Amino acid sequence: MHLQIDNEYDQLEAVMVHRPGGEIDRLTHDCMRRFLFEDIPFLRRLQEEHDAFVAAMRERNVEVVYLENYLLDICRDDASRSILIEQVCVAEAVPAISDNLQDTEKFSPESLVEIMFAGLTAAEYYAAIGKRSAVNVDDAHFLLPPIPNSYFSRDPAVVVRGSVVSSKMHYQERVRETLLVRAVLEHHEDFRDDVITFGSTNAPHEDRPYTIEGGDILILSEEVILVGASERTRGKTIELLASKLFQSGSIKRVYEVPIPAERAFMHLDTVFTILDRGTVLWFPEVMKGLSGVHRYEVDGGSDKIVAKRIADDRLFENILSDEFGTALTAINTGGGSKHFAPREQRMDGTNALAIAPRLAITYERNERTIAAMEEAGVACIRIEGSELVRGLGGPRCMTMPLRRSAQPSAK
Repeated sequence: MHLQIDNEYDQLEAVMVHRPGGEIDRLTHDCMRRFLFEDIPFLRRLQEEHDAFVAAMRERNVEVVYLENYLLDICRDDASRSILIEQVCVAEAVPAISDNLQDTEKFSPESLVEIMFAGLTAAEYYAAIGKRSAVNVDDAHFLLPPIPNSYFSRDPAVVVRGSVVSSKMHYQERVRETLLVRAVLEHHEDFRDDVITFGSTNAPHEDRPYTIEGGDILILSEEVILVGASERTRGKTIELLASKLFQSGSIKRVYEVPIPAERAFMHLDTVFTILDRGTVLWFPEVMKGLSGVHRYEVDGGSDKIVAKRIADDRLFENILSDEFGTALTAINTGGGSKHFAPREQRMDGTNALAIAPRLAITYERNERTIAAMEEAGVACIRIEGSELVRGLGGPRCMTMPLRRSAQPSAK
């Protein structure tokens, strides 16, 4: 699997997703907020909507691969399985169950993959092992919690040019998502020759307190990335990431883009996405007239390259037009309506996925945003999202692009 992402809008050729599964049915009104949900999706309809989303990409010649299928291969390999289980159990503070999870007679590769997403209760562990994991643990207690956000596969890792940034999630409830994707990237035969530039297993110094999530990283061009300083991504992490990207030679400039540290704007891509060179979709309340951007540039010689942080006095829109080398077309969420813009931003109208220049997938419910996109010459592929959107994520959130080609497809 060749990895190459040079921008956000060239023809999408390959993408990784996760089809939502049993982890969704673990949600209750008592625990949903702990797992970062504000409502409980209907799993069967959620899967139907996700399948239709995948079909829409495949109909346009996008190769769609599933994280869970790669994980199954990992769990069938003794060495890779052992590493994954140990890392997950340490991260979830249950190292005592690690050895028993290694027992393939009690936990088949298929059941282990299900556990990695849906979690494992004390009662389920007892049923498989025949003994308790600990004294005085309620049967319903999660030894391994579920990870219901895992269908938002954008956040755990991002391909930047020809290498990968492995994320460091802000909330503990999402840390395992990064471990699963990283295990595939580091151990699966389709990926293990590719380099993880940031966040590899061999770089523990890049772990907490540094946090960064994929929804905050946008590849503007072969030389430039934008990173949101948000609720989930810290400025110090952006500085560290910039240094690593500069050292690898993959990127020349990194822009730190401040957005409100609020759940409604959890990532940069909830208020801003790129649809073509010089054409963007944004939530004007946050992005129009935005200032306070910082730019990172290479500092130092060949022996020690670091990132120099510079306050950029340009407005964000001027930075974009300068970097694109063309006048900026900014499409407003909800058509700029003060009433409908925040409503459709909340329903991920701004979180569109460009699968070719000026061709994007978006939720059909965001009618005024779609009208504004089409008026600007962007063709829209509408998908249902009544259940998908309950996790507060859109088409861009649900994909990890692996490869794009500069050759545009027919609309």
